Amino acid sequence: MTAPFLLAAAAAAAAPPPPAARVDTQPARRRPAPRAIPAAVALVVAAALVVDRASLVFAASMAAAAAVHAVAARREAAAAARRSQAAAAFLGHLATNLEAGAAPPVALARAADHLPADAPPELAGDVARLKHHARTGAGVGAFTADTPELARLGVLWALSATRGVPLARLAAAARDEIDHANRHRAATRAALAGPQTTAVVLALLPLAGVLMGTAMGANPVAFLVGGGLGGVLLTVGTALVCAGVVVSQRIIQGAAS
Repeated sequence: MTAPFLLAAAAAAAAPPPPAARVDTQPARRRPAPRAIPAAVALVVAAALVVDRASLVFAASMAAAAAVHAVAARREAAAAARRSQAAAAFLGHLATNLEAGAAPPVALARAADHLPADAPPELAGDVARLKHHARTGAGVGAFTADTPELARLGVLWALSATRGVPLARLAAAARDEIDHANRHRAATRAALAGPQTTAVVLALLPLAGVLMGTAMGANPVAFLVGGGLGGVLLTVGTALVCAGVVVSQRIIQGAAS
């Protein structure tokens, strides 16, 4: 009985990626590995068969996946905040140098010198390509950015060249817009600190119930990990808690964005 399940798990892990993933032209760093999810599913199935406690393995896997998702979302939000602040500082230095009368290539080079050493690599790459376009005369209006903060800089540059609008004013306006978005995001996150704490407390309530039952001598841990009805309750309860954590985090992040 075990061999067919292991063969099915291995086949799922070795399945080729879908056609849409194979023809996707986005950079590899922007899309997840197509075999990551089948490999994880195969690993969980194999562990459940080996340990012979499928409910315990599934519950632990769901809890681990929810924890990894929460940590990854926090890291992504922190990286986006650092990138946004660095982009606003870059645009501010660019506007200041342009207002001082520096030529665009010189202003870009001076603004790039003020990028922090720990600036996100995608932002540093955009700035390097901007400097190259301006230095070689390749046409900054055709510049396409990987970061949303600098995505409109090429359009603003072309607008300045065709309509005569001072580029310093456009860069300063873009900087002010990013600063306003950062302040709004910070204020919203501060206002959502209470609901976020409530979500964490609600997610920990089942664990508190298990600890309370153990203190009363009911031994709920043995019931939950012993299989049967306890295993079903453990799997379903863990799935509901993990779903609540993921959904609450998405709601809070959506309100803060």
